[in-house]
Amino acid sequence: MKKLRSKVVKALKREFTFECTISSRMNQVILNVKNIDFEQHLGQLIQQTQQIIDKYFPQREEHLCLVIREIGGNNQNTFKIWKSAY
Repeated sequence: MKKLRSKVVKALKREFTFECTISSRMNQVILNVKNIDFEQHLGQLIQQTQQIIDKYFPQREEHLCLVIREIGGNNQNTFKIWKSAY
């Protein structure tokens, strides 16, 4: 699972268009975003994350847990991207 998470972090760092830092810790992929209206852009953040992961890892054998946090704020959203159905 760690291998998939590290590959996901690399893919997100390459393609993500929002200003953020991306890391992996405690079985989670963490995106710390800054300079956005968190509530207004949350849907776009989740959608872009899902699209990048589906593009590079269409066949996943594990679920991914992702956390989007606002740097300098109190907002946070945790969601899962489920493993592929075979």
